[in-house]
Amino acid sequence: EHIRHIEEVCALLHEANFKLNVDKCEIARTEILFLGHVIKAGTIKPDPDNIRGLTETHEPTSAEEAFRFVKAAEYYRKFIPK
Repeated sequence: EHIRHIEEVCALLHEANFKLNVDKCEIARTEILFLGHVIKAGTIKPDPDNIRGLTETHEPTSAEEAFRFVKAAEYYRKFIPK
């Protein structure tokens, strides 16, 4: 089924005269890193390297640092299970 999907996508790209860079393509992978997220088996999680920067940060000492921390943490809120 995966091969059929790949063929279908390639056919659509060909019809649109869209060219792929073979060196940048990742095909038939079970996990990929894309735009700072790990995509695997129908789930999307933030890249652990990105979260590490947030969890290992020092305590904010100014209002501006606190604001930046809150905004960064707010982005990852959607990945926290309820």
